[in-house]
Amino acid sequence: MDKLLLAVKLIITALVLILFVQNIAVVEVRFLTWSMSLPLALLLVVFYLLGMVSGRSLLGLVRRLGRNGGGHEKRP
Repeated sequence: MDKLLLAVKLIITALVLILFVQNIAVVEVRFLTWSMSLPLALLLVVFYLLGMVSGRSLLGLVRRLGRNGGGHEKRP
């Protein structure tokens, strides 16, 4: 089982490296008045990390609201 897990990890790592190498072209990102040029691969990593952070925050909020009964006080 350990060898299978190692193989899956190596395959995923190889796929990520291929994605990174094939997307090194520089793109321009514009948002309102802000503009920046950076490699597409870096942009993908940034958006992935932002998605992880926001997903984790949203999950924590949902769990907290679930424990507190939706945020409403219980009346006797």
